[in-house]
Amino acid sequence: MKQRRYAKYWIVTIVWVGCLPAFAEPFAKGPYLGQSPPGSTAQVFAPGLICDTGPRQWESHGTFSADGNTFCYLRCPIRHSPRVGGVFITENTNQGWTAPKLIESIEEYSVWAPCLSPDANSIYFARGLPQSERNLYRCDRTPHGWAVPQVLGPPLSSPSPEISCSIAANNSIYFGSIRKGGPFGTISIIWTAPFVDNTWPRVTYISMNNQQVGRPADPGIAPDESFMVFTAINLPGGYGHRDIYLTLRLPDGTWSKPRNLGPRINSTFIEQGPRISPDKKYLFFTRSDGWDPRIYTSDIYWVELKEYLPESYR
Repeated sequence: MKQRRYAKYWIVTIVWVGCLPAFAEPFAKGPYLGQSPPGSTAQVFAPGLICDTGPRQWESHGTFSADGNTFCYLRCPIRHSPRVGGVFITENTNQGWTAPKLIESIEEYSVWAPCLSPDANSIYFARGLPQSERNLYRCDRTPHGWAVPQVLGPPLSSPSPEISCSIAANNSIYFGSIRKGGPFGTISIIWTAPFVDNTWPRVTYISMNNQQVGRPADPGIAPDESFMVFTAINLPGGYGHRDIYLTLRLPDGTWSKPRNLGPRINSTFIEQGPRISPDKKYLFFTRSDGWDPRIYTSDIYWVELKEYLPESYR
């Protein structure tokens, strides 16, 4: 009889322990991981959940899917640290957001600037060291998990380095590249590749009212392609090593003269990796105090865009 009672006790215990995850608190709940919306001054996004705000911790390049239910970002381990780095993803379920999970098929080494596709079924990123050998890659979701990334061939890749990209709602790609064929020779400029018949047949550079801006890169395109943010250096009125600028698509299809987004977004540090939220309400970007993820600190920030955009673009 005593053995039976012990057996029942262990069965109940095992079942109860096995059910613990079902009753555990979810990672986060609500839109934008349950975070209180920011105002017109940039704030760290999801501190303690996504961003570890301690020194020498690196999170960057946060992107939401079109429905707002998937978020991916880059986390890099510091030097001599056991912390795992790579591209992480979290998804909103009926029980709340899942704990961020490493996409193991995307090798950590030299991965840069991940960007989630609108349907959350692909992740685009740059890879290659040295930077002069960097190309754009795509990693696709399959019924069995995330596939091995594949390089995007010409015309999206070239013998010149591709730096980063973002994806419009129609799957057109906007990317920075140091390649020949632009108006200013072999300096970094922004290119676009329209999505036609399930591919990208051509690329063209974006002329921003014929303004030669300082090495523009990191384009973040609005879902409807009505405006774009990007980073640049050496422009008059800048605040730091690299600032975020805004350009509007004009009625004739050209782009307006870039405008610095000011000191509530830009700082004396490096601003990079800007992305526009799927509802066009928020700008997400990365702020870091250096370029090497192994020894510097980086956090993802977000800010409300309403004050920075003309009413017709909101």
